[in-house]
Amino acid sequence: MGMNMDITPFVDSIAKLNFNVEGIHVFQHGKEIVKHRWVAEQVRTIYSVSKSFVSIAAGMAIDEGKLKLKDHVTKIVLGNHADPRWSSITLEHLLTMSIGSQDFYRPQSVEEAYSYELIGEAGQRFLYDNTCTFLASVMISKVTGLKVRDYLVAKLFRPLGIPDPQWAESADGYTIGANGLMLTTSQLATFGRFLLQRGNWEGKQLVSAAWIDAASRTQVPTWKPGAERDYDIGYGYQFWTCRHGAYRCDGKDGQYVIVFPALDAVIAINANEADPEPILYAVWDHVLPQLQDLY
Repeated sequence: MGMNMDITPFVDSIAKLNFNVEGIHVFQHGKEIVKHRWVAEQVRTIYSVSKSFVSIAAGMAIDEGKLKLKDHVTKIVLGNHADPRWSSITLEHLLTMSIGSQDFYRPQSVEEAYSYELIGEAGQRFLYDNTCTFLASVMISKVTGLKVRDYLVAKLFRPLGIPDPQWAESADGYTIGANGLMLTTSQLATFGRFLLQRGNWEGKQLVSAAWIDAASRTQVPTWKPGAERDYDIGYGYQFWTCRHGAYRCDGKDGQYVIVFPALDAVIAINANEADPEPILYAVWDHVLPQLQDLY
């Protein structure tokens, strides 16, 4: 079963959109059932899909007893902050994008991150902000003694057959975390299969299954009036929850890893499209029904 997916309707819908999609790889029951390339596979920036890798690093550090969701960022990263709101922020607030920031920022250092004004209490509302992922990366570095990239090289990347990926660093020498990781579509698909297997790879549990379960389910509501349909369902620990019982990693130009636990399936896509959400609609319309039929 599962070896006869027809990708033509999806390809046709992308052509109608005139969208710059680079490749789609679909796995079900552990096998690649379809792959379609518009351009040759290459290592490229995966933008905010990077965030989901920081979540895995956090889970590993928690598994090792080096970190807890309730640990406070100011305690682990830098002493007290002049604004008492900063001292109430925990790793969990960072992972759920609920620190009370007023805007989306891209800090290049801890000092810059700490310079931003908070307008809400931690844990009150979701606001997507790279500051959160960057500071989570710094917390992981402080407790493990390694940059997140280096921490994951031995614990995740090499086991998955991704030997030595590039990942951008901040001005003060931390893995930026929120973006800047360079991977191919096949490598995204491999990461998706690792997620689908709840952290198990070739018989080894690289991160606890409980962490994958928690990270991939809604921890904070994201709905707001006028929200785009696929961004109003909820957010976990650096993963978006989706329609159809799925969850996803999501990069700004159409980088997607979509995991369907109930269908034992993963879809990985790389694109280069400024407003890529119709790519997701095309997946729901043209790929998902076939996965359901093949299941």
